[in-house]
Amino acid sequence: MEENIPLSVVVLTKNEQACIAECLDSVKGWAAEIIVVDDESSDQTLEIVRRYTDKVFTKKMDVEGRHRNWAYAQANNTWVLSLDADEKVTPELKKEIACAIQQVNFAAFSIPLRNYISNYWVKYGGWYPASKVRLFKKD
Repeated sequence: MEENIPLSVVVLTKNEQACIAECLDSVKGWAAEIIVVDDESSDQTLEIVRRYTDKVFTKKMDVEGRHRNWAYAQANNTWVLSLDADEKVTPELKKEIACAIQQVNFAAFSIPLRNYISNYWVKYGGWYPASKVRLFKKD
């Protein structure tokens, strides 16, 4: 399901060379825009990121909320998907998001996240679903 939907994916990074490629692979060719805001990484993160997008910004993080809002403001699309560098979008989630952004009655959607400790999915103890607003209209 690669269709280049009108969506900006925003990822914040800081020394994420171990996982950023998998994250960006999951949205490359599907989202119309990928934006990465890097907090002065000292590893190979930026070299990897530049294989996926030209919209790469280096900005020292001060307050996380302010940093995220600045990153979201760089988006050209109405809809923004906020991802952490160690997250990826599944094919099922891609389908749901493509349908969701066609809804005119909503401005934001929560996405249930799976939390892992090493390779173990923590399903119990209130860790799943760990829903967070990650898909929203920029305005």
